[in-house]
Amino acid sequence: MRKRVGVLLGVLLVLALLVASAQAGTKRSHVTNVTLSGWSSGPDEDTLLQQVVNTFNSTHPSIHADLAIINGDYGTAMTARFAAHNPPDVFYVDSSVAGSWIKQGVLQPLNSYIASSKYNTKAFFPKLLGAFTSGKTVYGFPKDWSPLAMEINKGMLGQAGGKAPKTWAQLQSVAQTMANKNVVPGGKPICLSADWARMLAFIYQNKGSLTSLSSPAAIAAVNFYVGLLNKGLAATPDKLGSGWCGEALGKQKAAIIFEGNWVLPFMKSTYPTTQYGVFPMIKNKTGGNLAFTVSYSMAKDSSNKAAAWTLLSWLTGPVGQKLWVSKGLALPSRSDVKAIGGRGAFLSAAPFARGWGFANPNFANAYTVMGNDLNAVIAGSKSVAAMMSDVAAALKGG
Repeated sequence: MRKRVGVLLGVLLVLALLVASAQAGTKRSHVTNVTLSGWSSGPDEDTLLQQVVNTFNSTHPSIHADLAIINGDYGTAMTARFAAHNPPDVFYVDSSVAGSWIKQGVLQPLNSYIASSKYNTKAFFPKLLGAFTSGKTVYGFPKDWSPLAMEINKGMLGQAGGKAPKTWAQLQSVAQTMANKNVVPGGKPICLSADWARMLAFIYQNKGSLTSLSSPAAIAAVNFYVGLLNKGLAATPDKLGSGWCGEALGKQKAAIIFEGNWVLPFMKSTYPTTQYGVFPMIKNKTGGNLAFTVSYSMAKDSSNKAAAWTLLSWLTGPVGQKLWVSKGLALPSRSDVKAIGGRGAFLSAAPFARGWGFANPNFANAYTVMGNDLNAVIAGSKSVAAMMSDVAAALKGG
């Protein structure tokens, strides 16, 4: 009798374990996987973003977000995935390509999701949200933003008088003093990228604009920017043995650079012994700066749109964004999320910052022309006037 009871209990125990296992399997099968992709800005940002994704996963047991960083040419890779109808569910969209991707129809309109979930879009700074809006249709939410500031090696600045420049004239004067005193051995006083994403700020500072590139103000700004290189007061990163100007500052191959908020965590983790200060962007006739922003957007071809919306809205909502900006890489794009300390030089640029490629469907293609022509101007094989004509035509879709 006892043996029968024991056998019966054993059978019941096995059945209970099978039921529990089946239930656990059922629960696991209800987890929806979504893919989040963006480009890599270096191991620091990749690691910090993974931490944010891990927090999302730990607080949303029915959804699992996989972070899949795309290395190499992000635009080319995404174009191929759009064509194959197999893009990530949620992904980065730079403001410079937003207009083009909206026009192509590869981004999911978000208005219905906003309405059904009563998502608060009013908390976003209107200018930044506008970069990902066409008419009244929203195609993404800005995950953060940053303008440019001026970062200067403190020791080298001290040897040149100790005062950070505030104007073009002062910048050239400080750089000339640095050159005369050879305070940057093996380098140059200034690192300047061969990139309109830096030079355009100078055009705005001289009261030029993208809509009047042939104006004397715009041409004078380019001549000043390129002139710093030609006079030997500045060099491009490659001439300084660096991949970008932040690296040149870290290696102490340049004393002055113009970079965004992203340079701070990079310097802290990569070049912690380089002493530098962050100062407001210089001015000329007026203040001028650029607002760089990137959205989280949803793929039109996503097969997990409900889960993708949950991820997207959490990342750009107050909880997710507060966690992200606490990492120090960028400024909040929402008025209800505060920037961390030490960002005064960046925040002061807000009144002068103009959107980088905002809402221009031709900007992505024009940017290629802008880069090629600027390199040609620096090399002396193209005139400034010819470059401005080329860029104006490209921006118009010519």
